[in-house]
Amino acid sequence: MTSPAPGDMSRLTLGPVRYGDSIVRLRPPRLADFAQWREIRLRDRAFIEPYWGTSPLSWEQRHTPRHWARECLVAWSDMRAGHRYAGVIEVDGWFVGQVEYFIIDAASATAESGGWIDARWAGRGVMAQVGVLLLDYMFSTRGVTRVLAPVSPDNRPALRCVRGLGYRHQATMALAYDAGGAPRDHTLSAITPADLAVRDLPALIPAASDLVPAGSRSGGVSPAVVALAAARLVAWTTREHLRRYVPAEPVSLVVADHPNAVVRTLVRTDRSAWRRAATAHRTRITVAVGSAEWERRHRRAGWYRALWYTRFGLRSPVGLHLVLHVNNCYAGEFRLYDSLLPGQATSLFTWADPDLADTELWAAALRAVTEYGFTELGLRRIAAEIPLDDTVTSAVVAAAGFVHEGVLTDHRGPTGRHTDHGLWGLT
Repeated sequence: MTSPAPGDMSRLTLGPVRYGDSIVRLRPPRLADFAQWREIRLRDRAFIEPYWGTSPLSWEQRHTPRHWARECLVAWSDMRAGHRYAGVIEVDGWFVGQVEYFIIDAASATAESGGWIDARWAGRGVMAQVGVLLLDYMFSTRGVTRVLAPVSPDNRPALRCVRGLGYRHQATMALAYDAGGAPRDHTLSAITPADLAVRDLPALIPAASDLVPAGSRSGGVSPAVVALAAARLVAWTTREHLRRYVPAEPVSLVVADHPNAVVRTLVRTDRSAWRRAATAHRTRITVAVGSAEWERRHRRAGWYRALWYTRFGLRSPVGLHLVLHVNNCYAGEFRLYDSLLPGQATSLFTWADPDLADTELWAAALRAVTEYGFTELGLRRIAAEIPLDDTVTSAVVAAAGFVHEGVLTDHRGPTGRHTDHGLWGLT
């Protein structure tokens, strides 16, 4: 295994290792892989497209030189940043698939893994060997402590692979991914170093690099196409960044059957109540920061930062922050934000002061928030991660219509607390 500078995985090769009479390795993608990539993906469309992200483009339009160039550019950038490894699977020097992992939560060293393989090599154990190679690197070298794998329940080969490696089922997430042209349920499985260690898996047998056949290096992408893909990528990235700062309309939601309550956007006059509430309910809001950092976040600058982000609604870097007011008192909060979990477009975090809002009122206010999310924001799914010992919040989300989908073991939830969390979903 050759390794670049710490953090930079853009030149990292894993292997080669022997697998039967073949030699397997993982390496970063190359522009010269285009012809093999396209040929396999078009031929195996029936096996890949049902589980691939939905796109308005046809399958052929998604496999042009420009799309491969863009994929390589994004992969190289992410690998240089150190939060993703995008590997090409080579068997005897030939491109046969791809596998990758993302560091989705650096604080808890949690990654997400996924991949695909040429149908001619499916079911022959290559993907499992690649999985061992990649997990060994993630656990032993990158310090990852937990890897998640989202898989469609009807993708039987992928389910067999992750189960064979020792992944344990965590939850079944309703409509978690828009794949194959429609929203689809996905199972979520997890593996830790301890899980991998107890599996009776074949040992990795190193092979000499000079034994790897050359394979094919024809059918690359022209410099002009790469330049065009790079320009379009920069334009898209800039546009997406600017979209986070498009002002949103203030929110004011009526809570059914509770005329004394309202859910609304944070406003300038909330400053004192915001700090008092954060102080009184600090352990319910966050356990991930120390006293000094917490104090810094709740000084004047922290308040104006929170108020500034409120202007941009759901697309802001911190998501949508709404306040529950009961009898003109700051009684709780709701936050909708981009989730770290695979497939979760939007996550929910909420808390309420039991002296100001009982569970019935809190649940009614949550229903108003979710209805607004689905009807006005166009959300498809909202998920909440709640510690198993927080039975009150669990009862509130259940009363609001959320369904318990599973248990995320030793999970770092939205407060930063490491414990088992129930995953609740609403679609």
